[in-house]
Amino acid sequence: MASRENHPLPSLLREHSARRASQSRAYPHRARCGRFQRRGDSRATCVPLLVLLVSLPTTLLRPTTASPPDVSALYTVRLRSAPSVASYRGGLAGYPATAVWDSDPNANATDASSDDAANSAPAPSSSSSSSSSALSSGGGVGIASVASVTAAAAAATNGLGRLGRLIRRPRLNVKAPAVRAFKQLLQRMQQAVVQDSGVDAGKVVYSFKHASNGFSATLTPAQVQRMKRHPSVASVTRARVVRPATTDSYKFLGLPDSLWAAAGSPSDAGDGMVVGIVDTGVWPEHPSFDDTGFSSTLPSGWSGTCPTTNDFTCNNKIIGGGVFHDGFESGSTTVDLSSDWMSPRDAAGHGTWCASASAGNNGITIPNKGSASGMAPGARLAIYKVFWQSGGSMYATSPDIVAAVDQAVADGVDVLSLSLGGASPYDTYFDDVPFISVNAAGVFVAFAAGNEGRPSAFAATGYRTLCNFSPYYMTVGASTIVRGGASLTSKSTAAAALESPTNSTAPTTTTTSPSSSSASTVSTLSGARIPAAISPSTSSAPVVAYFSSTGPLAKPWGSAPAAYPSNTILKPDILAPGVELYGAAPGSTVGNTGGFQQLSGTSMATPHIAGIAALIIQQHPDWTPSQVMSAMQTTARTTSLSGGAIKNEYGAAATPWEAGAGHVVPARAVDPGLTYDAGEQDFKNFLAGQNLNKARGEFGSASLKAVAAKNLNRPAISLPKVNKKAKVTRTVTNVADTTSTYTVKIKKPAGVNVKVSPSRFTIAPGQRKTFTVTVVVKWASSSFKFGSLTWVDDQGHSVRSVLAVQPTTACWFGC
Repeated sequence: MASRENHPLPSLLREHSARRASQSRAYPHRARCGRFQRRGDSRATCVPLLVLLVSLPTTLLRPTTASPPDVSALYTVRLRSAPSVASYRGGLAGYPATAVWDSDPNANATDASSDDAANSAPAPSSSSSSSSSALSSGGGVGIASVASVTAAAAAATNGLGRLGRLIRRPRLNVKAPAVRAFKQLLQRMQQAVVQDSGVDAGKVVYSFKHASNGFSATLTPAQVQRMKRHPSVASVTRARVVRPATTDSYKFLGLPDSLWAAAGSPSDAGDGMVVGIVDTGVWPEHPSFDDTGFSSTLPSGWSGTCPTTNDFTCNNKIIGGGVFHDGFESGSTTVDLSSDWMSPRDAAGHGTWCASASAGNNGITIPNKGSASGMAPGARLAIYKVFWQSGGSMYATSPDIVAAVDQAVADGVDVLSLSLGGASPYDTYFDDVPFISVNAAGVFVAFAAGNEGRPSAFAATGYRTLCNFSPYYMTVGASTIVRGGASLTSKSTAAAALESPTNSTAPTTTTTSPSSSSASTVSTLSGARIPAAISPSTSSAPVVAYFSSTGPLAKPWGSAPAAYPSNTILKPDILAPGVELYGAAPGSTVGNTGGFQQLSGTSMATPHIAGIAALIIQQHPDWTPSQVMSAMQTTARTTSLSGGAIKNEYGAAATPWEAGAGHVVPARAVDPGLTYDAGEQDFKNFLAGQNLNKARGEFGSASLKAVAAKNLNRPAISLPKVNKKAKVTRTVTNVADTTSTYTVKIKKPAGVNVKVSPSRFTIAPGQRKTFTVTVVVKWASSSFKFGSLTWVDDQGHSVRSVLAVQPTTACWFGC
């Protein structure tokens, strides 16, 4: 592979570079060079790192002896009073909006050495722990009192202009004076909170400014309590530990004859897009990542760099990367460098697989198996390593992941893919608040649903196993495929209700299936297979994989926090291929080209959706992330190739709690007709509807309006515990080039009457139309019942929404 000798973009200083004094003394060469090289090797070139996309592993490992990293004293603190950089579209203190959002990444640029001086971490010193902090003062910016910083924030953000819709190009210009000034302001605010709480600045591990305003630090119990009482602190959350959750899949999805053809050729599919993978790393010598034919001119808006070491280098396909492990090593745990590299090189294989599935090159031969390709073979890749070995398993900490996502927004990534899961899922929608800013920055995010399968008491208790349930991103379940040329577009794709054929309740038969506790047999890094006893016939594909995690969200893994989310956000959102698929695998030694491995998991499905999203964005650069999600959901397929409803691997028709909207069909998603859009303010109002006081503490009281979760403008409509009657509102946007007249078709859930008003409308290109959906319960039940409403026009568009209703109390009169 060609090395990148002359990167055309200037370097940026790394913000998230906490360097504890003890580590500086123990490993001075690693502290000096950002810890990119293997221990004992001081020859590697030091390059500042940036993070791009995230595709964190969902392969939920269950080793005999697990040894997760020690993060018992590590916390993430989010601040109020001022938002993250991505939350504002206007300039600061008189800067115009174009100074913040600019299509030219080098506009208003200054020398990289002076950029973000107050945010960079100076080289650690053995005599002062505070000098190694991610919040160390620099560039003459001193620590101010909370009152003065808050006042400065109010003055700086007063009267900020807003852009009605964020266009994906231009992107956030991290080098603009307005952005640098605002980041320095956030830096001073964070410094003030740290000082006021009596925390040594050297205990700060990361500072977040782009997708979140806050920091991660190791804290004592007393400091945690002081932080929680601090007037500028919105939340203090203990760090979490997570674990990592193709031959014919691109043919099965119909890409060669649809989105690849629309782009011009496979090598053009995804051109101009950057897909970043935050995972276990990558094997750069693999032919899936060869840069032959790729231009040395990088995509507009990309401002990342490559952390070149003696064992890792980038090229024109893999254009950036980095390592994040300060959270992992914040306690007593250290990275085992006897079996891994302190660079983006992959020792486990999971990240290499995900990178090849999302944007690996086309036409890569797998011996005796055919050819392989990523979903967006013309896209570039950036690799960021956040998973590290401990006790024979791979782990990542939430601060390392948040740091990667925060930097991704600054870098101008197009898509984030997080194949991430674990036995300790987030408990409330507020835990995912940084992803609101990621969405606001125009970045599409795909999250894995998890590999815990459906619980044995699914119908009786409503327990869920799904990990990632917030509406700010797309949650992906896994399905089977057909090999040998058949595709989702080769047969009729007429919409059919995704529901049980009789009473719409979830079946409980488990006699011939493994329990959910055995899901690790299909989701290990070694690539295990689905047991033959439950492998579906190819003609019935797609089938929901038995390990694919499910809703509803009745109880979080046996506990029930008061603020736990309701079932008004239906998840998962979509299905994608994730069973027994081949992808790239690492080699045995540096320089070896590597091979291939067969893996299963929602980790495998997630990079498929990330790559497809890149293809859709390439065709529609003006769509918001929510519109991209909507397009995939409303055009999803709900029938198998044999013509019946999509089933689960227990043989029953899958419900939306298992399959979401259905299986993604890229050819249809690129032309959905109508989209449902939701943005930053919508999500903040949604959180205000969940807990107004907490939302005010998180965002401030300005412009917050409590909106019921059922009215968040998503395609799916879920109504839990309906007492007689319920009404919701939705708004659609015409993204087609012509004026169309749409008529609604309703498939009623069992025992429920449904009325849509208006039932017919004419809509011009770019125009928005609002409608209401009223449901009336005729027959009560404790179980969810499923149906759909579909808007159909005379141009061939069919815009389908899942309708899930839990009809608790019947209404016989006066409804």
